[in-house]
Amino acid sequence: MGENEQVRQMPNPDDFAKMTLAQCQPLSDVLIGSLKDKVAIVTGGATGLGYNVVNRLAEAGAKVLIASRNEQRGQKAVDDFTALGYETSFCKTDVAKVADCYACVDFAVKTYGAVDILVTAGGVWDECAYLDVDEKTYDRVLDVDLKGTFFMGQAVARWMVANKHHGRIVFVSSAAHLGEGMRGVGMNTYYQAAKAGVVALTTGAAGELKQYGIHVNCVAPGGMVSRGAIFEGRENGGKYGPKYAEFKQERQKATPVPVAYNPDQVALAIYALCTPISDFMDGATVDVNGGALLNAQMMPLSYTVPGCIPGPSEQ
Repeated sequence: MGENEQVRQMPNPDDFAKMTLAQCQPLSDVLIGSLKDKVAIVTGGATGLGYNVVNRLAEAGAKVLIASRNEQRGQKAVDDFTALGYETSFCKTDVAKVADCYACVDFAVKTYGAVDILVTAGGVWDECAYLDVDEKTYDRVLDVDLKGTFFMGQAVARWMVANKHHGRIVFVSSAAHLGEGMRGVGMNTYYQAAKAGVVALTTGAAGELKQYGIHVNCVAPGGMVSRGAIFEGRENGGKYGPKYAEFKQERQKATPVPVAYNPDQVALAIYALCTPISDFMDGATVDVNGGALLNAQMMPLSYTVPGCIPGPSEQ
């Protein structure tokens, strides 16, 4: 070793843990402060899961653009959040139309000057047997859930890359990508295909966009109580008659599937991916389904713990 070379001293390994603490941001900065004055677009933000995502992002100080096809519901959502003191706006957007996706991004940039976050919560579903699916039914679901997600992500990413702007994209898939659904009742092959495509899109887009400082991740919710969950699919589902309706009710009782009775339970996971919590996450899909695919034990079985079945032996 030459005389002018400096000998680099390795720190004591026992000090490593303490050294990392000096580099940690306070949780208040990670969870709240990091989103102050950020600009977010939330598709489907007028109702359901998207509405809850808007609420959490705006609560943390983000300026949120609600993108939705329904102008009346979109404006009402803006009024709701304005009453809470949040800064939101509305852009009528049909994500099935590529031109609308790009117009939405242009509107956000014109209104707020940038785009930092995209959450694609807009989606549709239907209830139709694989044997009966026609092109119109297929196109409606795939155009919104997969094509719309693809091109909204592309529109935001193109602006971010062109402007050397780091950001976060959170795609919304579904537990259906894993085959989750009511036991004994399928009826949504095309929806499964669309949502599985969103998971694949996540890994592909994340791999390409990571180099630009854009984190792309995905959340896959399970069942939720929301406007879409209740009212979507009624027209086609009704074609299968009363025997099918009775069978569904029986299966729901026999094999209950976990349901988020407040979409905020899923929105919180999406919110986390919009913060520095996801700084070391790229291409990940987070399943938020209440353990829908678990072989969940339904009885408190133990022969050593009191209160279980059969419980400790008295002998």
